[in-house]
Amino acid sequence: MEKISSAIYEFIRAYVPEEDILPDEPMSRHTTFRVGGEAQCLIRISNVKQLQKLIPYFRQVEVPYFVLGNGSNLLVSDKGYEGVILQIGNKMNTITAEGTRIVAQAGALLSQVARNALENGLTGFEFASGIPGSIGGGVVMNAGAYGGEMKQVVESVL
Repeated sequence: MEKISSAIYEFIRAYVPEEDILPDEPMSRHTTFRVGGEAQCLIRISNVKQLQKLIPYFRQVEVPYFVLGNGSNLLVSDKGYEGVILQIGNKMNTITAEGTRIVAQAGALLSQVARNALENGLTGFEFASGIPGSIGGGVVMNAGAYGGEMKQVVESVL
């Protein structure tokens, strides 16, 4: 496994606080099944700007990366992950109601979005209340339950 170079870590540090850069991080700490070896580096993402800077850079320097949400229903090999994990979680979980719409950041849990919809008298998202994932992961995989699916309620993704 090729190590991530110091130049790459230097680039990451330009956009991400040191405490959010976790080299050799056990993935068992970040999945609901609690399995998985070490990722070469896990980065806790705080804002969209970080993603806008890091993803194109990783593509340019050919560093493999994976975007992780809540880690529900995700299996990581005991051999770990050769590359960078970009974790979108509780630092990007804002939920707001705007009229008849809910606006949620990718790290918001589906159950929290469903609760927010209920509190604001909005219907259609009840199916998601028991799904353990994040809104970002739910959109990517078209999460669904009880006859409802994300494709029925998502209007746009930014």
